Amino acid sequence: MKSSEIDQTIRVLEKDWKRSCQILNQKEKAFVDTYLDFLRSVAWACLKAGWRVWFRPHQVVHWGEGGFGRVAIFVPGRRKAISPAELPAEIEFIAKPSNNKNLGEEITLTTLHRITYEPDQWL
Repeated sequence: MKSSEIDQTIRVLEKDWKRSCQILNQKEKAFVDTYLDFLRSVAWACLKAGWRVWFRPHQVVHWGEGGFGRVAIFVPGRRKAISPAELPAEIEFIAKPSNNKNLGEEITLTTLHRITYEPDQWL
């Protein structure tokens, strides 16, 4: 195979990858936005019920991995943590706030917008 044919094939592959990355980035943004909207709605409902809520964003998330952050919810009067099977593992109902565990930033109705995810551009 000639060097020029190899170069041409590589350029086609690079162009295809660039196009694929644009599509993946658009789909990833839609996925992230949907997931974070869900986490905000969980926080809003729990805050309206008078419960305390914390959010801690994940530092690194890869395509398809999901997560983007962890929501910890303190339900007053509960002696045991709750683990609803139908909710994502990143949503945790805790029996008491702990000083030993980094729960993240406490969220209020006025700070719901802080439930967000900013990918690390250096990774």
